[in-house]
Amino acid sequence: MRSILFMLSGLLLAASGAQAQFGVRAGINTATLTTKAVRTGQEASADARTGYQVGVFYEHKLSKHLAVVPELQFSRQSANLDIEDYSVADGGYVAMYRLQTSYLHLPVLVRGHIGRFFVEAGPQASLLVAAHEKGTETIGTFVGSYSQSFDRPATDQYRRFDVGVVAGLGVQLPAGLAVGVRTSTGLLSLTSTQRSRSGYDGKLRSQIVQASVSYQFGSRS
Repeated sequence: MRSILFMLSGLLLAASGAQAQFGVRAGINTATLTTKAVRTGQEASADARTGYQVGVFYEHKLSKHLAVVPELQFSRQSANLDIEDYSVADGGYVAMYRLQTSYLHLPVLVRGHIGRFFVEAGPQASLLVAAHEKGTETIGTFVGSYSQSFDRPATDQYRRFDVGVVAGLGVQLPAGLAVGVRTSTGLLSLTSTQRSRSGYDGKLRSQIVQASVSYQFGSRS
């Protein structure tokens, strides 16, 4: 986490001395997970929680109304998960917990300007840098069941890489400021085939809505 903040800080310092195309972006997000069981007897549901994101971007103009905008973003995301798994004979698993994840996102967006308004869309690559689970679980066996609370790191329990699609819209304000809203959907499941602990092994795909304020250095608008 500290090394990521140092890297973003260095990029911010570099951007502060650059031309108007460079900028910084920060805001809040709500993240949830779509669930799809892979076996009969599995059920899962997710509720969104609030997180945040910070990033740096570069807007490369292709024409007066069109630009390409790559961005490097650190995002802290969180969701509540409720899981039931009775797919194994003489056993079962029930859990209620919060999954908190930290990602480096690299969206590369095509942005179209219409006056002060803009729309944007494009692909996104994501790297999971940390994951944490906190909650309670009940594990059943043929000799009985037991419950326990847990508060544990879980980075190695989830897929490290994801790809997705992003779409958004916003408005340019005076003095280089802008506000915008984006939504992104992951195309790969977060669940890992190498998960070593009991838990949900069905499909989990991330869905995120972000609201952000951005600033472009040196802008005269």
